Amino acid sequence: MKVPALLLLFIAGTLGQSCVGRCGVNDGVSGCQCNSVCSNYGDCCSDYEAVCFSCKDRCGEGYVYSKPCQCNNECGSHGNCCSDYDVECGGGTGGGVTDTDLRNLMEELYSLDVNSVGNQLVLDHQGQGSSGDLAPESLFVSVPESALTGPTISLLRQLQDNYIPSVSFAEDEDAAEVAEQEAFLDAVMATQVMQRAETFLTEKNLLSGSLRDKLKEIWFMMYTRSGSILGSSGFEHVFVGELKNGVVSGFHNWVSFYQEELDGNLNYMGWSKKVDLGDKGEIINDHFEWLGEPKNTGSMMVGTSPELDMAMFTVCFLARPDSKCPTQMNGQQFQVQTHPSDYDGHVLVGSAYPVI
Repeated sequence: MKVPALLLLFIAGTLGQSCVGRCGVNDGVSGCQCNSVCSNYGDCCSDYEAVCFSCKDRCGEGYVYSKPCQCNNECGSHGNCCSDYDVECGGGTGGGVTDTDLRNLMEELYSLDVNSVGNQLVLDHQGQGSSGDLAPESLFVSVPESALTGPTISLLRQLQDNYIPSVSFAEDEDAAEVAEQEAFLDAVMATQVMQRAETFLTEKNLLSGSLRDKLKEIWFMMYTRSGSILGSSGFEHVFVGELKNGVVSGFHNWVSFYQEELDGNLNYMGWSKKVDLGDKGEIINDHFEWLGEPKNTGSMMVGTSPELDMAMFTVCFLARPDSKCPTQMNGQQFQVQTHPSDYDGHVLVGSAYPVI
């Protein structure tokens, strides 16, 4: 007589040799254990990974303290989804965001972006390598005025000169600078790129309330990177650049790069990788010196609009926090790495940049 598999699992569980019904438990009696430290002691049950680290039959359940990973529509924002969450729950009742969802969205945002100016820029990449000065000339050969006067790039430029590079000095936002932030947020939210991103995030239960409010919080709220000094924000770090402990920190925006190069503050020193994004621009890994300090490994989108960059970074920050986020534009697959910064009860953008 053949015994059904489920019955065998039940029998094994009752004998303390299975993790069925025992995830998170250490009873000190059974022959094997099913808790977070069993791997340290080498006494995990043979089905520990399959039972306790899987979303099979768990999609949409609430937070379960005893489980080492979760299978609900909030696990992505907390970074504690089980490894098979996308496979088991993606697109289904679990409300998960799959890798395919993200790549399809990014292609859609790319197609909706009308303010990118990659086809107007002329670059001189020069020497390829990861160290040494391989580029005697500037990266940007020609940037016509028309590339800088668009409805969102022009407002981005107004914002970028509001910041002190060193994180050791407190930022002092006056009324005029706050007004520039508000104007920039209004402009990017008026674009189809941001409106589509907002719809996606709301549908995937990654956003409650307005995207504009979320952008203002995670990108522009000041926090500290040096003691108690409020000298940093996600926007300054990513879209402007900062100096910390004798090196360049952040600095992942081409408009800031171009302006600092034009002003004589930045020495471009070469590139190591690049990805063609068609007439909207490219992604480049580079190294350079800014205000006399080094950036040994940098990356940025070049030619893309601020709303495309910010929408991409924001979606990845909320859907794949503190991890590499699968992305695709112009048929080219790459990733976006985000890092959170916790401050005063808020989870803010610590960093965000493309990875190729």
